[in-house]
Amino acid sequence: MSSPPAKLPSALREIAMTLLKALIALGVFGAIVFGWGYSKAREQKAFTNSLPLPNEVRQDQCAVWFVGSSTMARWTDLQRDMQPWTTHNRAIGGATLAELTTRFLNERNPQPPRAIVFYAGENDLAFGVTVEATAAAFADFMAYKRKRLGTTPVFFVSVKPSPTRWALAGKQAAFDAIVQAMAGRDDDLIYVDVRDRFLVNGRPGPFYEGDGLHLNDAGYAIFSAALHRSLATDLPKALVRRCRRGSAQG
Repeated sequence: MSSPPAKLPSALREIAMTLLKALIALGVFGAIVFGWGYSKAREQKAFTNSLPLPNEVRQDQCAVWFVGSSTMARWTDLQRDMQPWTTHNRAIGGATLAELTTRFLNERNPQPPRAIVFYAGENDLAFGVTVEATAAAFADFMAYKRKRLGTTPVFFVSVKPSPTRWALAGKQAAFDAIVQAMAGRDDDLIYVDVRDRFLVNGRPGPFYEGDGLHLNDAGYAIFSAALHRSLATDLPKALVRRCRRGSAQG
């Protein structure tokens, strides 16, 4: 039997060089694509951060802003559920406290609503932000709110104990406790506690969609009942009567 051709090692080297060149080309292409994607992501983030809160509105005498993350953003029957108040859904799906504050600061000459209903902080905790840093981010929002909207009251809704994030229940409760203490000191902050209403035998009840995170109609009924009580109790009585009378006449 004859021996292998002498040119075989040279052929292997050529194959290896071809593969190496292909890998280098693939790496360069990947770097270009990654760089383009990173640049586009930064441009998109910069553009998003330049926007105000969604659904910019002008105040009427019964206007209430609903600001927060997807729990607020997905409240499709908000106006029906919260009559007689004129509701303006200014929430952003997936938002963190820092994003909401940035978007709020982009408002151009905002007219103060009668109240702001606020739900956020849940995403921050889920993304790994500490309880203390999450509370500090909310304190930042309140500080900027006072600079721009004065004493406009903020009704902070406590974090809902959802099945998907049940492992974070302790951190959520700790964050809520800090905000509740803030509300005890600050006249423009009202704490609306809904946590226990979502529990059945100490666990999250049937108040969520299939993802175990977002609310179903029964969950939003808990929100609306708690908020109606709090708005009627903590806003000026004359305003509450006027808005109720205006809704009945309408």
